[in-house]
Amino acid sequence: MDSSKDIEQQDMMEMVRRIGNQLRQMRKEQKLSLDDLADRTGVSKLTLGKIERGETNPSLTVIWRIADGLAIPMSSLFETEKVIQLSRAGEGIYFTDGPWRVEPIFTHSSSGTVDSCRAFLQPHSTYSAEYHPTSVMETATVMEGSVRILVCDKPYELQMYDSIRFRGDSSHSYVNKTDTVAILYITFERYV
Repeated sequence: MDSSKDIEQQDMMEMVRRIGNQLRQMRKEQKLSLDDLADRTGVSKLTLGKIERGETNPSLTVIWRIADGLAIPMSSLFETEKVIQLSRAGEGIYFTDGPWRVEPIFTHSSSGTVDSCRAFLQPHSTYSAEYHPTSVMETATVMEGSVRILVCDKPYELQMYDSIRFRGDSSHSYVNKTDTVAILYITFERYV
């Protein structure tokens, strides 16, 4: 049996348990029932219960909906007790959606309003965002490669170290037309 796959599976299960524990704690702190949270997020009570029990790995869209419904940064759902955190590429928690891989960089921001992540877009592929809260600004910086970013169907060509900022709830897609993986640094900043 491949031990690296076993370790990856264990890491994923730990992340799923951590998200469930954090969700339950934050829901209770806000004195919300599962029904209340389901109404706020559009995520079913059954799904929320499974997430809290660590029985299912929520998609990135579901995590966004939960964070928005609780009015917290997405990274709060991955919070740990560490005072100092070190984030290494390719290690720790991550989400995949087809050709798109997202690694939250830190699981808690000092301001409580900013999430940051590394994103990897496979060659000759497109990732279209499905859901972001209305109160989020997204900033993307290309760290390696080049990416076309479509915001409300308007294309923006970004080369290495170029950045773009836009409302996260705008329709947007990331397109990599090259033969190499594109790497981006993305922040999601909640504004009031």
